Amino acid sequence: MKQLKKNSELIKRILIILLSLVLMISSITIFALSLETYEGGFDADMDSIVLFFCGVALLVYGIYSVYALKKGCSMQTIYYGCFGAISVLMGFYPLGVFFKAMAKNKPFIENQEYLYIGILGIIMIAYLIFSYISEHKEDTQA
Repeated sequence: MKQLKKNSELIKRILIILLSLVLMISSITIFALSLETYEGGFDADMDSIVLFFCGVALLVYGIYSVYALKKGCSMQTIYYGCFGAISVLMGFYPLGVFFKAMAKNKPFIENQEYLYIGILGIIMIAYLIFSYISEHKEDTQA
């Protein structure tokens, strides 16, 4: 039990890496299965590409967090960079898809999940901004 407590931080960070790898592999699989070729080009699921980039950002965060644990480095910059990238992807891509569908007079009910995911991404961006401001304020007061 003592060994588990000692290595829990490392295990937690390795689980982030494993989660990101599963996310990336599943997005590549979804992309490959959705490929459709036709004369003059191809078509594929763009959602899986966005999911892949979110997985890449999470993988970078996970790998750096293991490195930072071993070397005792600060994680503030990589945290805001990676989760900021994920939040921007989760916020603006789905909203773009939703508003494009609304402009083409597609049914709201078929595209509402993009709206909700986009709103969640915007909330995550706001959280990161306020979190950064509060941490920066604490650093300047110390």
